Amino acid sequence: MTREERLWQKLLDEAGEELIEQAAAVSVAQAEKDLAAWGFDVAAERARAEAFLVSLETAVADEEDVAQAVPQEVALRKKPRPAAVWVAAAAAAVAAGTAVTYVATRPVEATSPVTPPSTGTVAPSTELAAAADLRHRAAAACDTGRTDECRSLLDQAAAKDPAGDTTPEVQRLRKKAAANEAKPK
Repeated sequence: MTREERLWQKLLDEAGEELIEQAAAVSVAQAEKDLAAWGFDVAAERARAEAFLVSLETAVADEEDVAQAVPQEVALRKKPRPAAVWVAAAAAAVAAGTAVTYVATRPVEATSPVTPPSTGTVAPSTELAAAADLRHRAAAACDTGRTDECRSLLDQAAAKDPAGDTTPEVQRLRKKAAANEAKPK
């Protein structure tokens, strides 16, 4: 893995951890309020989850009834699972699904609890992250033959991170864009 790839991965990991921390800090009441504001019917989903839990409890109860009717020798081979395990698993699945939906639909701009004071300059790590994102988008544009967009994005990235423009990957993208431009259309 190259230095640039490690840096990109580190930036992605940090962004993911920040989003997880932000999602974990949200109260249930606030999460429900936000989900309702985005058109998510919390009451209907809760009702679906409760119906699912009831169906699991019914299935477990039916399994226990069958197990009691089976001869002792067969019953020893497979013991019924306790209902609590199924209920806990279902509750965890519902909670995880709700959390994923919440994090995936939550606007990033609205999640920042504190706005840092403006100093008139952007932090270097933010500039590097923005440049890395621009280069990533440039690669996609170049791969799909959008040469002008590719060059423009590379130029914007170079303005934010001039050192990154000298990497072999960026030089390869610039050559590819030039080659695509030279091809007859």
